[in-house]
Amino acid sequence: MRSLKRNQQKISFRLYEGEEEVVNEFGNVTGEYYPIYGRLRHAWLCVSPNKGNSEVEQFGTLEDYDRTMTLGDTSIGPENGEAFAINENAVLWVDGAPTDGPWNYTVKRVAPWKNSISFAIKRVEVSIAQRDNEAWETAQRIKRLLQERDEV
Repeated sequence: MRSLKRNQQKISFRLYEGEEEVVNEFGNVTGEYYPIYGRLRHAWLCVSPNKGNSEVEQFGTLEDYDRTMTLGDTSIGPENGEAFAINENAVLWVDGAPTDGPWNYTVKRVAPWKNSISFAIKRVEVSIAQRDNEAWETAQRIKRLLQERDEV
């Protein structure tokens, strides 16, 4: 019942790929790190309503999540999109949130099982500063790639 097509919704996400140390305009490291996210991807998943109490705690004692997403069909194929790639700390656009704006959920935990994968997700408020930092990070990455290309 979890994987009925009518219960699924389109989720947009960007995978967490690591962190990059911030370098100021003088080339000095600042001691701060910005998260690095991959390209925008899409998948169809069943997203639960807001979390309530249940008898089975599928994520153990983890209480820091609001909703769950479930992928009921674990066979690899185009109908599942790229849902298998979703990792912890990935950022999500859920409930039709526009992907040109900030994300509204992050993945807290991934729980694979024999015939399904569950994801614990937490609603977040992304500040303008975080969006600006992400744009700055992307610009720095592009600048670095262009410099590397010119050196070759």
